[in-house]
Amino acid sequence: MNLEHICYGCFQEKPDDSPVCPHCGFNAEEEQPFLALPMGTLLNGRYMTGKVLGVGGFGITYLGYDLTLEIKVAVKEYMPSGLATRHSDKYSVALTGRGQEDYQNGMERFLEEARILAKLQNTPNIVSVQNYFKENNTAYFVMEYIDGMSLKAYVASQGGKIPYDQALTILMPVMQALTQVHALNLTHRDISPDNISITSKGESKLLDFGAARFSIGDEKSVSVILKHGYAPEEQYSSKGNQGPWTDVYAMGATLYRCVTGELPPDSIMRVHNDTLKKPSELGVPLPPQVEQAIMKALAVKAEDRFSTMEAFIEGITGKTPASFHHRTMAVPSGQTAAGSDGKPGLWTRFRRSHIGVQITALVLCVAVLGLGVWGAVAGIGALTSGKAEPGSSDGPSGTPFDITVQEPEGVDDVALQDYAQEYLNITMGIPQGYAETESGSGAFASSDGSATLQVGFYDKAAGFPVYTLSDVEENAEKYVQYYIGLLKSTNITKHEILSRGYREGSSLDTYLIQFSATESGGTTMEFLAAFIECQNGFGCYNLIGSYPQGDEKAQAEIFAAMDSFQSSGPAGTNSQRFYDERLPFQFIYWESDGEITFNVVNENLLRMVNEAGNVQVEIQCRPSSDQFNKEVWLDGIAEVMVNQPGLKREEGRWEHETGGIDWIVDRYTYTLDGQTAYTEVYAGEIDGYVFAITASAYTEEALITNGMILDTTNTIRPVK
Repeated sequence: MNLEHICYGCFQEKPDDSPVCPHCGFNAEEEQPFLALPMGTLLNGRYMTGKVLGVGGFGITYLGYDLTLEIKVAVKEYMPSGLATRHSDKYSVALTGRGQEDYQNGMERFLEEARILAKLQNTPNIVSVQNYFKENNTAYFVMEYIDGMSLKAYVASQGGKIPYDQALTILMPVMQALTQVHALNLTHRDISPDNISITSKGESKLLDFGAARFSIGDEKSVSVILKHGYAPEEQYSSKGNQGPWTDVYAMGATLYRCVTGELPPDSIMRVHNDTLKKPSELGVPLPPQVEQAIMKALAVKAEDRFSTMEAFIEGITGKTPASFHHRTMAVPSGQTAAGSDGKPGLWTRFRRSHIGVQITALVLCVAVLGLGVWGAVAGIGALTSGKAEPGSSDGPSGTPFDITVQEPEGVDDVALQDYAQEYLNITMGIPQGYAETESGSGAFASSDGSATLQVGFYDKAAGFPVYTLSDVEENAEKYVQYYIGLLKSTNITKHEILSRGYREGSSLDTYLIQFSATESGGTTMEFLAAFIECQNGFGCYNLIGSYPQGDEKAQAEIFAAMDSFQSSGPAGTNSQRFYDERLPFQFIYWESDGEITFNVVNENLLRMVNEAGNVQVEIQCRPSSDQFNKEVWLDGIAEVMVNQPGLKREEGRWEHETGGIDWIVDRYTYTLDGQTAYTEVYAGEIDGYVFAITASAYTEEALITNGMILDTTNTIRPVK
């Protein structure tokens, strides 16, 4: 690596001395924060600092590069702006007054965060620390670099709130990690969407242990560190009784914010006038035990809350009523559901036991009942695919969109360089002067960083599944809203779709969406998204380019690159399409190395079992009519279910929107011979069909966190 040409925004080598990196677009001439170290500073003889990732009242976090391991890291520097400044040598830290004692005490607390993280080194879903040391009259610690986005940014990108099951999928691993934190007599004390990161691999990570303390059993007062809306009332006092229940409140507030889109009122204000509303009062229906658990976690008085994170988890999953305190022991590391003695796990015993046979027979009984009830309904007709009529979609102002995206002049004059990606099975031309931001990423930037082009595969990320390009056509607005939310700038004041339609004369079927986004400063960027048919049987290639509005040269370059696109086989992806010609439906699921087994019971019923996740899912599908809809079907199923011995339906049918379908859901518990199983029945309608999805498991937690249920409810569609 030539360090003279290194980019401090991504630590890749630049081809020349240009200040703008062709890989990531970082401009080395942009001014860094006032107290930041010069970019390229070498620390501890090993870590090179780059751009600033964040600045707080007590420290600065840099992107760094470990020259020994040759990996990117995050480097945190102790820099209390109220007590210190940067020395004239640009590296050392100098005190601004007589606060030597405060400065030293603060440095020790800073290093204590590193020591805390070191104790949690092998704890999943918690950011790991790799080193810590003193230098330049201050202190540093080195952490793993997390490539992703904060939960706060993700929720904002989804319109301000997310479905509760998605929130639990993100937060449950963090909650489980906190049980191990609390086992060390530690309290985090600063849990919020800002401090939870979602990595590019989809993992949840808990960050920022700067406020954490060994507070349990410590009679000394602790510093007042709080975040309004997330901090319980005991954090407003330096002598407040803090412990796991403190983190329970903050996690409850985080979950509340995710699902309702609203921040709970400050706890200190709630002491005298509690105005906190239930999610259901805000129009967010949740399963009763989930809402009850959230409200209990947000109790103003600590004694009214769950006393441990384990109890909060149990309250959400329904294993114990949320109205009672319950303590449990965490399963020792390395022990699985099969037990430490190697005997068959509870799920295996359950499925082989009498209760397992009862539930299987019960579901088949519902399926047989369905055949009788809906025999008179018209048979399953063939659904024809096709493109919508031109002009059928309207823009934000109500006027029809231009169907044909206008090609700019100069496309034929653009010089292209060959690009191939074996994983996606594609070849195309990339405009001369564009360079890949990171090897294998499929993301490119022009030499001045003003224009970008990214190549990828889309199947369901924006909240709707794609089986044909007509799915993109029907959900263009949703895609644009999703993409705008992903932009890291938070100052976008306006966006609009400029035009959209099928690309005429393209060798592969292609649907284009052209849209713009304007920042508060008045700068407008235009985006061109191309969705191109693939050979996978689902999904499509997604090329998206950006350029300054009015830059016809850059626009022509993006068009030329898209026109050169060719595919030579199915795209590589971790997702798979389930389709069987005997069934009238399809869905997309995450491939899990054979963990899921599929069994087509009849022409309308599919059974799936995930042994690893201890979940059984059954899917049925029927045409809808004036006499038959999701309410009718769910009521029919409930009538059969509640008459079974040992089976109890929970009060309150709840609603749940995901994957473009408004589901209604009933929950049941089934108890026999001291064993309990849990069942959820989803019913939803789309494209002239009604779906019933029944999920059963031995634990409530498995129902909430299992990806198989999320995949089916998010992506199921009739076969077109």
